[in-house]
Amino acid sequence: MVKADFPSSIDPRVKFLDRYTVWDIIRISILASIGWLLAESAGATIGIFLGFLLTEFKLGGKTLDAYLIDAVQRITTAPTVSSPELRKLVDGTVILDDDTVLRIVRVSSHDLDYASEPERRANRDTVSELLNGVDCPVEIYSRQRLVDLSEYLGANGSTVTTDHYVIVKSSRQTLAENHREVKRRGSEVRGLLTAGDLYAESLTGAELKAAVENLYLGKLRLSRKGFETEYGQKRVCRMLYIDEYPGQLPLGWIAEVLNQKNPGLIDVVQDVKPVSNYQRSWMDRMLARVRTEISATWRPSRQASLREQEHGIEQRMDAEASGETLVNHGIYVVARGETSSEADKTMDAVKSVLNRLRVETREPRYSNQAVKAISAFHRCRFDESEIVPGDSAATGFTFGTKDSIEAGGIKIGDHRNDAPVILDRFSWDASHITVMGKNGSGKTYWTGLTLVRSAIAYDDLEIYIVDPKKGDYSDIVDALDGETVFISQADFNGNRNDVVRFTVEDPSRDNTEKLAETVRHIHRQASKTDRKTLVVIDEAHRVTTKGNRIYQDGVQALSNLIRETRHKNVAATLVTQNADEFTRSNEGRNILRNVDCNLFFKQKDVASQVTDFFQLSEKQSVELRKLRTGNSLPFSEAIVKGPVDTRIRVQASQEEHRLLENSENRDMMLPSLDSAGSVEPRTEENGEKKSRADGGHKTMSTDNTDSGSTEECGFLKVIGFVLGAPIGLFECGLLAGFPVATALHWNDMLTSVLPINGLPLNGTLVDVLAVWTATLIAAELLWTLLLSVDNWLAQPRR
Repeated sequence: MVKADFPSSIDPRVKFLDRYTVWDIIRISILASIGWLLAESAGATIGIFLGFLLTEFKLGGKTLDAYLIDAVQRITTAPTVSSPELRKLVDGTVILDDDTVLRIVRVSSHDLDYASEPERRANRDTVSELLNGVDCPVEIYSRQRLVDLSEYLGANGSTVTTDHYVIVKSSRQTLAENHREVKRRGSEVRGLLTAGDLYAESLTGAELKAAVENLYLGKLRLSRKGFETEYGQKRVCRMLYIDEYPGQLPLGWIAEVLNQKNPGLIDVVQDVKPVSNYQRSWMDRMLARVRTEISATWRPSRQASLREQEHGIEQRMDAEASGETLVNHGIYVVARGETSSEADKTMDAVKSVLNRLRVETREPRYSNQAVKAISAFHRCRFDESEIVPGDSAATGFTFGTKDSIEAGGIKIGDHRNDAPVILDRFSWDASHITVMGKNGSGKTYWTGLTLVRSAIAYDDLEIYIVDPKKGDYSDIVDALDGETVFISQADFNGNRNDVVRFTVEDPSRDNTEKLAETVRHIHRQASKTDRKTLVVIDEAHRVTTKGNRIYQDGVQALSNLIRETRHKNVAATLVTQNADEFTRSNEGRNILRNVDCNLFFKQKDVASQVTDFFQLSEKQSVELRKLRTGNSLPFSEAIVKGPVDTRIRVQASQEEHRLLENSENRDMMLPSLDSAGSVEPRTEENGEKKSRADGGHKTMSTDNTDSGSTEECGFLKVIGFVLGAPIGLFECGLLAGFPVATALHWNDMLTSVLPINGLPLNGTLVDVLAVWTATLIAAELLWTLLLSVDNWLAQPRR
């Protein structure tokens, strides 16, 4: 399991008695002052009590005055947010009315469930290189949408798919300069993400227009619980952002949110910016401050908290020192529904997954800036990001979704979450597939099923079938008005039909030479046309082996068909029983290297050379022996390695099954079903949020422009010594002052210096200790205020 460490968050706040922030103190002071003005000491007492009540009592994680502020914002903030006007699409870019220019790069998805450890690391490193290699802000959008399946053979209803986009923007220069800048950045992003199992392309023309329509939200109408968009599917929205991380997270943890079955739709926006020099200087100052506090504090709880922060800052510095890039990483999640109830249920499902991962979240206050953070076209000042190493940010890997819908394709099976796998093999670089599985595993049934679906889906399609067993495809060919030819009597001078099945009269005889000649004939015929052509070679090992020896003419015939038709509209399907039929010889391995997709049904044994050649993960190797065959179930199972890496369920409709079950000598029999059964959404019990082992609160806002100067602002130059001392000194002084004041009072050393006789108790020891306590508390409050103001001034500004 590939995981990454997350440093604990940096908490810049100074706390009085390790509990109350400067804002808590201000809250209490304001109420005490109001109480004093209204009823003097009694009113002040009541005000202090109310201040502590507002500070300590929280409802739904927020203080009562926070709800009051939200109410005021709802009254004073405009209820709608307009999206920027789109001026035009030109040269692969989007130009807004304020001369901001965008470039949109679409990224493929890759299911990580069956990826091996090296493959997982390669995909993680691909995203890490993107985050480490760019010197500008990058936004990653993963947006779900509903797809109507009625146009795809073998599928019905609708399903959810996720579109992944990386967006780069430029707005600080002239229009021409902005255009050149995003073209350069877009090319960098595309180059960096086309690696591992990912593929990226810069969108142009109709594809760019479709992406803009998918991402453009229109006017946003704010509500008490979220907002509603003008355009798009499921427009009622709820929003949250990631507030704190646990100590460690696995690769693809965000994709878990997208992959679960939800009532509504989900969007995930990742905002990544480089760390500025000013932020590095800020971390240096924070580390010095924390170490000073550690050296003076005596309270164990404070020691633990400070050391946790120290370790988190050191982790960041060590990561950067070792060559890793630090980035500001913000993650925003939007749950969408047709109704408010559906949006709430979807958000609850999101929180359930994140709670299980120990990821802490918050919902933003009623704010027009917050909703701009999830828009691809707005400029936004809302920033809830963390400074993390690039490798840690890369574990988000939203590209790990189970999305397998290629436009114009046919359904080859279903994911375990019921999402269909729809592939268009004619769009691949090499359209060929190998199908491997033991007798009765379902491989011939799947091959026949895809033949039927392809014949209906693709116009002007030619089909050639090599059937050495004589009976498997006869009814399918008859249903397609095809022709059956016996190879012993075949005239290989031409074809008489668009669907031709070549078979043998006696499968028990050695027909290797005739089968090889048939493959050469099919190759010649397919090369003469630009029509889409499907070639099925069942029992492919019968073409390449004669007895116990490799038949070189057969190997050459098969190799030429596979290799020389890679860039034509020819899609060959090689069906065999054992995966090692090809991997045990150099010739067979060379054939497999020109095949884009491999389909594994149940295997009796999995040889090590098979595992190594196909780069099967340990999980896949184990599951190959456990795949279900459909003998006692309404479906069979297979593992796909190629355009998608996943486990699929193969199931036919009632009409398809009636056709297929009439075939003779088939590998399996399936019960008649109209469609796959529905699966209820998986729910998890909501538990209380658990505190995490490390982490803190939010960091400062970021400035994307690196400042060459590290000049410090604030009070440090004026009262550096005071602000460099730990606040814990006051607390130590508070305790140490009691015996000192007592000793001075007993020796009458205070009477000549202080007018203590004028105190309420005429200068008794109680008076002295009360004055000392009040003085130290007031001084600590002042010190807390000064340190908080200094930290605030030291933070980088947008």
